[in-house]
Amino acid sequence: MLTELKVKNLALIERLTLSFGPGVNLLTGETGAGKSILVGALGLLKGQKASADFVRAGAEEAEVEALFVVENPEPLAALFAAQGLEPADEIIIRRQVTAGGRSRTRLNGNLITLAQLANWGEELLAITSQHDQQSLTNPARQMEYLDNFGQYPDLLAEAQRLWRVREEAQAAMETLEAELRDSRDKKELFEFQLAEIKKVNPQPDEDFRLMDKKNLHRSGAKLAACLGQAREVLEKGKDGLFSQLERVRSSLVKAAELDPAWSTSADAVSDMAAELTDLAGVISAASRGKTVQDSELEALDERLSELAKLKRKHGPTLEEVLAKSRRLAEALGRLAEADLELSSCRKKMSQAEAAALANASQLTQKRKQAAQELAANLETTLRVLGFPKIQLTIEVNPEAPLGPRGVDQVIFLFAPNPGEGTRPLAKIASGGELSRLTLALKIAQTPRSDQSLVFDEIDAGLSGGTAEAVAAKIAELATRRQVFVITHLPQMACLAGRHFLVAKSEDSQRDRTVTTIQELPPNDRAQELARMLGGACPSPEALALSHHLLGL
Repeated sequence: MLTELKVKNLALIERLTLSFGPGVNLLTGETGAGKSILVGALGLLKGQKASADFVRAGAEEAEVEALFVVENPEPLAALFAAQGLEPADEIIIRRQVTAGGRSRTRLNGNLITLAQLANWGEELLAITSQHDQQSLTNPARQMEYLDNFGQYPDLLAEAQRLWRVREEAQAAMETLEAELRDSRDKKELFEFQLAEIKKVNPQPDEDFRLMDKKNLHRSGAKLAACLGQAREVLEKGKDGLFSQLERVRSSLVKAAELDPAWSTSADAVSDMAAELTDLAGVISAASRGKTVQDSELEALDERLSELAKLKRKHGPTLEEVLAKSRRLAEALGRLAEADLELSSCRKKMSQAEAAALANASQLTQKRKQAAQELAANLETTLRVLGFPKIQLTIEVNPEAPLGPRGVDQVIFLFAPNPGEGTRPLAKIASGGELSRLTLALKIAQTPRSDQSLVFDEIDAGLSGGTAEAVAAKIAELATRRQVFVITHLPQMACLAGRHFLVAKSEDSQRDRTVTTIQELPPNDRAQELARMLGGACPSPEALALSHHLLGL
């Protein structure tokens, strides 16, 4: 139950605090006084979209704060748990809207999202306006009323779950089919490219290793040429250094025979010849190790050329060529398994659809049973509300395509007068008839926890005895629920309960328009009722009638 409401800088409301009680809470006032602003404030508490237009001109932000007292918080345990809170018998919701249009909401001091607020608002408040009455002509809205009355939430939740499973399976199947179509078109190209890469069989970093080897061979060839030239100088027949040293040594030996002083020189030349012999051996061995075959260099060049072609076509690097090879192999592997995977997807979707259809069949049976009970319930209430011979039937036709709510089409058929065939609401019901039908539906519904009902001009288009009958039903409903009634009818405004007057005035000093809402004491209620009966200057008769209606 909503016990207190604070509003600050909301449209024409500057600041107000209202206390509400159980049963009926009435709001009346001249047209344009601002009654819709209060409905807008309650809508913000339900999670409706906010905008900068809500903020009073010149203010930085608008604020709506409400205190709800819950007699039994257990049905709200899941919502409390989602906020990390223990169930409590008091709920304070505070929503702020900035002049820039941004919104933030707190529940018992904790920030909550707009989606979370909507969940709370659905449990705590139900607002019925003329727009809701018109929406009753929509078959989807009619199904919602029937499902709320029927009380089979598990079947509805399972229908949505199975529908999601089916949709996900179908999406996966369609994605796979599209991929397969694209892959099959490219299969021959993939196979050709993969065979081309496999034929060369490149290895990681092979091109770098081959270039290093080629460069090393080129250096070896130059070194071998230098060593060859050195050997040639040492060993070139009679002109070689060995031959010339031998002639020098032989001459010095002969000289030593003639003069022993030359024997030392002859020995030095012999030692030099021995050292050069050793050097020649080293050069010879090194030359053999550095000899490079032309065929080996040709093989290196040919391999590097093959790798270069691959890189031009599939690279530009060898690493990317290898990565492409892996991708091609994976793509061809997926294609090979695609038929099995596609078959599995189709089977999964078929199973999900079969399960959804089975659930939809159960829903249809439940809805048909609920439709008979709801139609009888509504007829009983509507006879009291001015339709003594009404005929109302609710058809449930399982002919719609499978969806998240099953396969049913729900149609309310209505005949307010005898002798007329029943017809869909959209084709026959007037505004006053929709108002009474909406009230009858609210009476038939099982309330959510401590949900408060807000009727915004539900009596539009009514008058006389019909208005009195509607007022009586609202009074009956108010014995079980807290009810807010925004009305222009005196028959409705005389209901027992709290009465609030909505008024608009001008502040001449600030040149501003302000909407105020204040609770009326009994005598002032009589004056307001007289205004509703007789206009701005009610007659004594109107005032006397208002006292009579209020039992004063």
